[in-house]
Amino acid sequence: MVVLDPSSFATSAHTCTHIALRWAVDFAQKTIDGIALLTLTVNEESEPLVLDTRSLRIQAVHEKSDGQPLPFELGPAHPAFGSSLTIDLSKLALAKGASISVAIRYTTSPDASAVQWLSADQTASKQHPYLFTQCQAIHARSLLPCQDTPAVKAPYSASVTVPEPLVALMSAKSIGETASSGSIAYDFKQPVGVPAYLIALVVGPIVSRDISPRVRVWAEESVVDKAHYEFGETETMLSTAESLLGPYVWERYDLLVLPPSFPYGGMENPMLTFVTPTLLAGDRSLASVVAHEIAHSWTGNLVTNRTWEHFWLNEGFTVYVERLILGSMQGEQERQFDALDGLKALRDSVDSYGADHPFTHLVPNLKDADPDDAFSTVPYEKGFNFLFYLEQQLGGLAVFKGYLRAHVERFAYASITTPQWREFLYEYFQDKRAVLDAVDWAAWLNGPGMPPVANKFDDTLAQAAHKLADSWSTSSGAPETASVFMGFTSGQKQEFFNKLLAGPVLPHTTLASLDQTYSLSKSTNCEEAFRWFQLSLRSDWPPVFPAVVEFVTRQGRMKYVRPLYRALHKCASAGRLAVETFLKHRAQYHNIASTMIAKDLGL
Repeated sequence: MVVLDPSSFATSAHTCTHIALRWAVDFAQKTIDGIALLTLTVNEESEPLVLDTRSLRIQAVHEKSDGQPLPFELGPAHPAFGSSLTIDLSKLALAKGASISVAIRYTTSPDASAVQWLSADQTASKQHPYLFTQCQAIHARSLLPCQDTPAVKAPYSASVTVPEPLVALMSAKSIGETASSGSIAYDFKQPVGVPAYLIALVVGPIVSRDISPRVRVWAEESVVDKAHYEFGETETMLSTAESLLGPYVWERYDLLVLPPSFPYGGMENPMLTFVTPTLLAGDRSLASVVAHEIAHSWTGNLVTNRTWEHFWLNEGFTVYVERLILGSMQGEQERQFDALDGLKALRDSVDSYGADHPFTHLVPNLKDADPDDAFSTVPYEKGFNFLFYLEQQLGGLAVFKGYLRAHVERFAYASITTPQWREFLYEYFQDKRAVLDAVDWAAWLNGPGMPPVANKFDDTLAQAAHKLADSWSTSSGAPETASVFMGFTSGQKQEFFNKLLAGPVLPHTTLASLDQTYSLSKSTNCEEAFRWFQLSLRSDWPPVFPAVVEFVTRQGRMKYVRPLYRALHKCASAGRLAVETFLKHRAQYHNIASTMIAKDLGL
């Protein structure tokens, strides 16, 4: 009996092959009463079934066929991993290869780390409560007892009862609903095997608009039309991804715009991608996040990292495919220009951890470590840079596109490790073994800090932004440059800030002139505002503090709030402001975000 994953208690003795859920959502108690029926294959005789849980109240465990109760024991609580649930199956005398169904009745905790409960006042409508789940990386165990590891994939079904008139959606196909005395039971089916972290639920006052026959956007009524416009190119992105990677196996691709507290840019839940409202810039300039989540339909959801130590196989590949989609739609220069911005984000993460920190390894050791602590742009951008490097070494983009499709075909529906990936890479490029042998595998995969090879990206689209940034770095700028800046794409504006951030600390007079010339503190584009605030806080410029506080308290996306809280905290005149702001607004953030911000601030 082997433990499957350093972030899980689950063992190899049994493999879950199907999950059936029956949930009743209780907004008053902030709990979900549930029955999880797990169907499993026996791999080792006479071994107990070991599952992951966190803060679940287990009421009863039964074997389905005859209803007999099964003895169970909850292990001691681990601060990161929760508690093991060990179920004694010895009296069933199960043979290897047998199938068993185990029903577990339980209730979630009001503090379940996967679930965020929002009061009516925290929604756009101000009329009804709302809940959403975020199970990645290891939070599914607070929603249901399960083998909470990406090593195990299983199809699932669910029946979810919620108060009228709320709507329930899941990362699955909706197959019916039944109304009864003030409540509605929604039924779902996900026929494709998924890891537990891709089980997702949302309940709220949401409506939809169709973008294409297989693409729909969901949001609250006051937001849905904005979202419908913002994500209008989703079908084009999806079709482009299919041309690169093969058929889309998930049937539908729907988008859900969540309330502002959602801690990520997007979450690739099958059939229902969750996205942050910070993408609603009004000009589709930030919709590339959708290309990333679409790419996950193949790299991540179809081909999955086996453990979180191999997370780069999800995210590095997905960033690579995301940029292929953008390059196909907007040109090769745009693909490489976007890579320049990603490189800056990677440097920021490495600087934040420290160049020798083990979490800057592409394949980190996560023994006894919470995967959330290791979350950064490293697996995304260091992974992308590794794949781009291999693309250049192995014959260029056209050659690598063929390999990418073959990778998906080989590992579809499976969970894999880096050694398995590397073995197939050698198999596919068997005529280029000498090239692969020359790769410094140890430095790329297990070395800390920035990539061992600095890729060269086409900077044509960056040159105008760099020229303008240089003029501000060497002088106080001039109002007549406003027309130049306003003529930039959003990506060029972001690169303008990146260039300034890579240069010397700017004096307060220059920051004041920048803000006056471009109205930066009033920007409605979150990516541009984020970089402007980083630039200003680096100089400890007090006039920007109120705008920063407003920005970090009106949304909870960790990409923005964590670096800005850290930067505000470092300001000599705002360290206390950072702590007071967080403590005052802590309850509005998702549990994952609030936990990480508290660590960032030393609380």
